[in-house]
Amino acid sequence: MKAAVCTIVAKNYLPYARVLMDSVRLWNPALLRVVVLVDRIDGCFNPSDEDFALIVSEDLNIPKSKWFHFKYTILELSTAIKPYALEFLLHRYELDKVIFLDPDIKLYASLQGILDRLEDYSILLTPHLTGVLEDDFRPSDLDILRSGTYNLGFLALASRPETFSFLEWWRKRLYDLCVVDLPRGLFVDQRWVDLVPGLFSGVGIIREPGYNVAYWNLGLRNIEWREGQLRVNGEPLCFFHFSGFDPTEPEQFSRHQNRFRLSMLNRPTQELILEYCGGLLSRGFEECRNWPYAYSRFQNGFAIPDVGRPLHHEASELANVLEDPFGEEGFRAFVETWNQPIMEEHRTGTGISTLAYRIYRTRTDVQAAMPDIFGGDRFRFLEWMSSTGKSEHGLSDVFLAPVWDALAAARKHKRGNGHSDHNSVLNSIQGLDHRTVGQVERLNEYIAEGKPTLKLTRLARIIYESRPELQRFFPDPCGRDSVKFLVWLLTYGKKEHLLTEPYLAPLRSQWEQVLASLGHWRTRAWYRLLLIGMASSVTVRTFGAAASSKVRRAKTRAWLYLHRIPQRGAAAETEGQHPSSTSEAMPNNGNVGLNLVGYLRAEMGVGESARAAAKAALAAGIPLALRNIDSTGGQRSEDYSAGPTRDGLPYPITVFHVNADQTNVVHASLDQDRQCQHYNVGCWAWELSRFPDRWTSAFDYYQEIWTPSTFCVASIAQKSPIPVIHIPHAIDVDVSPSLGREYFGLPTDRFIFLTLFDMLSVFARKNPLGTIQAFATAFGHDTSVHLVVKVNNGQRFPNQFTILQERAAEYRITVIDSTFTRPETQNFINVCDCLVSLHRSEGFGLTLAEAMFLGKPVIATAYSGNMDFTTSDNSFLVPYSLIPVGKDNEPYDEDCLWADPCIEQAAQHMRTVIADVAARTRIAAAGQEYVRRTLSPEAVGSRIADRLRIIQSRLSRTPGQKQQPARLKCR
Repeated sequence: MKAAVCTIVAKNYLPYARVLMDSVRLWNPALLRVVVLVDRIDGCFNPSDEDFALIVSEDLNIPKSKWFHFKYTILELSTAIKPYALEFLLHRYELDKVIFLDPDIKLYASLQGILDRLEDYSILLTPHLTGVLEDDFRPSDLDILRSGTYNLGFLALASRPETFSFLEWWRKRLYDLCVVDLPRGLFVDQRWVDLVPGLFSGVGIIREPGYNVAYWNLGLRNIEWREGQLRVNGEPLCFFHFSGFDPTEPEQFSRHQNRFRLSMLNRPTQELILEYCGGLLSRGFEECRNWPYAYSRFQNGFAIPDVGRPLHHEASELANVLEDPFGEEGFRAFVETWNQPIMEEHRTGTGISTLAYRIYRTRTDVQAAMPDIFGGDRFRFLEWMSSTGKSEHGLSDVFLAPVWDALAAARKHKRGNGHSDHNSVLNSIQGLDHRTVGQVERLNEYIAEGKPTLKLTRLARIIYESRPELQRFFPDPCGRDSVKFLVWLLTYGKKEHLLTEPYLAPLRSQWEQVLASLGHWRTRAWYRLLLIGMASSVTVRTFGAAASSKVRRAKTRAWLYLHRIPQRGAAAETEGQHPSSTSEAMPNNGNVGLNLVGYLRAEMGVGESARAAAKAALAAGIPLALRNIDSTGGQRSEDYSAGPTRDGLPYPITVFHVNADQTNVVHASLDQDRQCQHYNVGCWAWELSRFPDRWTSAFDYYQEIWTPSTFCVASIAQKSPIPVIHIPHAIDVDVSPSLGREYFGLPTDRFIFLTLFDMLSVFARKNPLGTIQAFATAFGHDTSVHLVVKVNNGQRFPNQFTILQERAAEYRITVIDSTFTRPETQNFINVCDCLVSLHRSEGFGLTLAEAMFLGKPVIATAYSGNMDFTTSDNSFLVPYSLIPVGKDNEPYDEDCLWADPCIEQAAQHMRTVIADVAARTRIAAAGQEYVRRTLSPEAVGSRIADRLRIIQSRLSRTPGQKQQPARLKCR
């Protein structure tokens, strides 16, 4: 059986596709992974760097492809090409089965159940709802009726004649009618599929709650951890659909609904969403989000207004005479078409163009506010088009020429008749004599009955009565809704109707009186803040799209800080900063360099991470001052490869390669005054998905945390009030030919598998017994294959070490308990043939990366930190299930979860490594290339340098000041 999973994205959605395909690779590594790009690459990324096959939509078999890409919006196009893409994949790859998933989906279990069902069905669908909605929130069942019975974020097909009949039928409907047009009963591809169960045989409906969990059905589904697995209403969660989720607004959960906020959901669901948020940020969300959509502009650079794309139907001859609507000829044709004046009752020169009139027809709110655009509302509509309409619909100036010509003519006529050019809203008020000298006074006359809380002016009353939506929101503007209506008038009303202060003064003068009518001082304070906030929001909106983007990122930082969830990955690297750090950080003293404090001499993992960081910094040309900390754990400390150390800390930035549990001890041993004058960074790793609460006080010593994997980012960031930045370990291995197998006493005539670990790193976590069991399962007592278990500090844990020796003795497995020098360890890895790590969890996976650097095939658990660099294309990954940590595994909490790797699959990988030399060689070469390219000292050093530049730029904002960095405890 040959099967594939595919999705469709524009390039700004690439991080979503990456997260999806990462999860597919984890749970179904044998499935072909394909991403269809409804866009052009345009040098923004390198497809060969992605962990999936990429197909560009222009290469699909679509008639008049350029017109097809032109006539649809990005949403419509991404759904309209679906039948073309699925048929293309079935034929090109000769697939038996294909599963389509929206890019904002993530797998949490295998898709095998769906593949098995395709043995009995040709088409599989999932309904939006499998239960009754009993509340008044959105989406309601009426909303679901409008959008379609089935959610087309999922579709599974088997290669059968019935399937191809369905695809042909679907293609024909979507070629011209894949649009969002609810009045006509159309919603992209989904409404058409409502007909499919009746039209075609072999259609299966998946009703199990673990499939396609999303905002529309979450009220009917309960997510919980049970038996080490995420379950939905007691059944395994297969995939979650994060439709409408924006990682910069996580509390919103989904912009398409108002039923839930993130904080309202139970803890397992919150953790699932926040983990997904971290995944998007670490997979390039901030970098990709602003990549331009290729089909959003003509070739000359002018933006194509989405609202105008369907207008070519009204000039159908264009499609027959123009081959390329994006070209210069197409641009001129559409300028002419869109700017064509609308004739109404033999009137000319109205300024209302074909494009302007289409905008009006699609905007019920504008129709309600301006019902007579060819009469009394014409001038107001033209002004709206030239300002708000232009901004909201992304209109280039060239498409507003008729509007401006008409406005200029009207203003010229007004001036010729002695009119002053007052506010546009005045010109839209019918029945009012603007030529009177007392115009302002008349508009400011109060109109009120009885003793209202708020006295409305004539102008305010006219605005209110001309806008039905205001009447719905503020049914009693002079009484119980007076404060709300006044807040709107003084902020958004002022902006929307271009009101100047003379017209606002009578309303503003009533503010304190209206507030006084409210009972409680807290209520009054709330509305004061609301007025300030809404006024600020209006001001911000005038700055345009660029400023809006900055505000959005600022809101994200504030939200994440308040919820103790700092930004992750790429987002944190550009924007991640503790809110108070900018104003309180130490100034730049002119020295661009780095102090590095850590166990630089200790022969253990945390010592090696510090030495790797020093090597990376030097590779990037960063001046470095090293400060050694003596290890108190009894490890040998004779590694001097990092170079000379010193006592001073001459640079303004200090990085501490000390894990959270030792932070208090290490900082207590250093000069507190000197620490308080630095921007301090903690380098931590943590091996489980939940960071312990007992160590959260360690955050107080730092302004940010660096950690070596996105797995660690997600874990630490859940508890961190400061930014958590992904800085991987640098890998650089140097081996000597003179240290061969004879040097280590290893057999020279056997294929050697190797697993190595330190007893101090927790015996159960490293799981050497699992490796022994897999080896025994694979080869039994076959003496042509050998396993070596290299142990450090074995004698310090005699009970566990004895168990290890006894288990190994059953299969003549070699156990070596010895502390090697760093060169010896690297050479030891080099003389073996394959490294095996059936770990339960890793913060990074240093020995795996080193083995890959040396061109060795690796067999590894497909979980935790190593998944940043081990993929199904460069490693032999072992699936797993999550189980509780259990007792006697300190420092890990027994109720946390870690992986239980599949021993049978590990054994099968071992057999494959022996039997399939071509596969072994290919996998090893791919791993070597990937690690040497992405984890070299130069690559990691560049990331460190980039981060230091960001920090330095912040430190230099407060020159000449000596202030304590945020949160650092100075005693």
